[in-house]
Amino acid sequence: MSIFSVFNQLQNSSVANLISRQDHLFGAGAQLLHITGLILVLASILLVSMRLLGLGLVRVPLPQLVNATARFIWFGLILLALSGIVIFLPAAEHYYPNPVFWLKFGLLAFAIFLHLTWYRQFTKAESVRPIIARGTAALLLTTWFGVAYAARFIGFY
Repeated sequence: MSIFSVFNQLQNSSVANLISRQDHLFGAGAQLLHITGLILVLASILLVSMRLLGLGLVRVPLPQLVNATARFIWFGLILLALSGIVIFLPAAEHYYPNPVFWLKFGLLAFAIFLHLTWYRQFTKAESVRPIIARGTAALLLTTWFGVAYAARFIGFY
């Protein structure tokens, strides 16, 4: 079974048909939830990254800041996943040939991998070597904002 046939089956599923029969405000609501989820993730990552870069919140202990933002990151990711499914299912075949769609998901997978590995490892301790802290922050910011930019440009390709 090819990936396209999986996308075809997803688009023709009963859930996708149910979603596509909804009022246009349903789709607009899904888009708003998607944007809200993205804002929660990006704002939280930005706060911690600014701290790692030494550009803000330097008096707040790093583990405390990470714990305070973790809920927002995970809640934002849940919103992104749920609203993304609602947006994706009715138009799955449209997304399949779009290289920006695949770029977004490659970057997203890399961002989540970074978050679950490097980010977690280097934000547990208060004292992180500055070069590692700055590199991690820069890589994390670049990757997450890359996800956001790719998502924005999916519709233009």
